[in-house]
Amino acid sequence: MSAYMTEFDRVHRSRVRFAWLIVLAVVTGAGAWLTAPFGIVQLTRGEAAGWLLVAAGVLLLGLCVAAIIVAVRAHGRIAPQSLPGKANPAFDEPQPSKNPNGGFALVDSQLGSH
Repeated sequence: MSAYMTEFDRVHRSRVRFAWLIVLAVVTGAGAWLTAPFGIVQLTRGEAAGWLLVAAGVLLLGLCVAAIIVAVRAHGRIAPQSLPGKANPAFDEPQPSKNPNGGFALVDSQLGSH
């Protein structure tokens, strides 16, 4: 397998891993958002199951933060920042027309200049 295909496979695997980490972060964040407040409500009512729900919510929140951090670090390896390249020396240079016949121009026709 060529070096290009090897690099393509590596980048593809990294992108898939990044997508799964984002999905994991969203799911665990939603789970933390649903369980922790419900556990707090259960604790205010004096039920012991509230401690389990609060602990699960904190655990899910920690997993969400960890997934986000790992995804950001993985994304840095996928899409590196662009580096400045060498300036194009012909960028600001005028290019003459390739048409040898020229064109019609109204230079010095004094139209609209009263």
